[in-house]
Amino acid sequence: MPVDKIKPHNDPRISYRSAHLNGHTYGYIFSPASPSTPKRGTIFLIHGFPDISMGWRYQIPFLTSLGLDVVALDCMGYGRTDSPLHTLQAYTYKRISDDIAALTAQLSLTRIILGGHDWGGAIVYRVAQYHPNLITALFSICTPFQPPTPKYEPLGILVQSRLPNFAYQQHFASGEIEATVCSKSEIRQFLNNLYGARTPEGQVAFTAETGVDLEAQPRVGKNRLLADEEMDYYVDEYARHGLNGPLNWYRNREDNFMNEWRDFFDNGKKSAEQAKRDTTIHQPVLFVLATKDQALKPFMAAKMGERIPNLTRKEVDASHWALWQRPEECNQLIGEWLHEKIFGRLGGGSKL
Repeated sequence: MPVDKIKPHNDPRISYRSAHLNGHTYGYIFSPASPSTPKRGTIFLIHGFPDISMGWRYQIPFLTSLGLDVVALDCMGYGRTDSPLHTLQAYTYKRISDDIAALTAQLSLTRIILGGHDWGGAIVYRVAQYHPNLITALFSICTPFQPPTPKYEPLGILVQSRLPNFAYQQHFASGEIEATVCSKSEIRQFLNNLYGARTPEGQVAFTAETGVDLEAQPRVGKNRLLADEEMDYYVDEYARHGLNGPLNWYRNREDNFMNEWRDFFDNGKKSAEQAKRDTTIHQPVLFVLATKDQALKPFMAAKMGERIPNLTRKEVDASHWALWQRPEECNQLIGEWLHEKIFGRLGGGSKL
């Protein structure tokens, strides 16, 4: 049986809303909990790159069936959310953490669950660290937890020394892609490429170790993960601002470090032990590894338990787009974790 999913147009289960948060406008999808299920609170879903709030199309109906109101954001630079051109601070963990906290206040919420994928996975960990009293629990699909560090490591050195699978991020940050990918047809080619489409000869035009093959990209065909209506919607949403904003998330490494150096390490005044205690995530966390993800490798998650004592690890046989390739499995893992770690603890129809 196909997994239920929301449609980008004329789906009565969702509404497209907006909010003004700390000086910028965010767009988000809202879907209310099923009226046939006891209300259990609210979950915020945070997407990654190159994605938008519609990336959670398979998960939203499932989560509302569990009694959760769902808020799925377009992150800064994407879709119906603002895309600042002149400040990378707008794309930092600190900024989006504070914006999520502001949205919860506007919605009169005191506690939420968080779910993230790709950049969204990295974001939800930081939200739990910046606003621990706001977050009941969180899950991350594909993205392992990397704690704040007291030492800045430039991306180029990181790629050379430990993470050659992050070399694509250097290409994403270079400026070459948005200079080349501008029109709707070029955006469609780029998205097809990143979603796994191949050339007529069966060749890929993207690898984690090299980035985007811009010469081969125009020859890739359709991806198999999005229906035509969904792909048209994605292209239209990306065409609002172009790729500069989404790619700015790959240019904010130093800005993130400076924020965390101040906020978590008190400008170097905290001891390493105190900083470790202050950056431990105590909420229940579900991490789902995608075994075929070429960028987010299993070894990167090896030490997560040191900073997340209440960690549940699962995996799916999928690539980076696990939410779309294996939606039933992902939903099952999320649902089992919610029932065991969250709903069971609250008891019956208790609300977060």
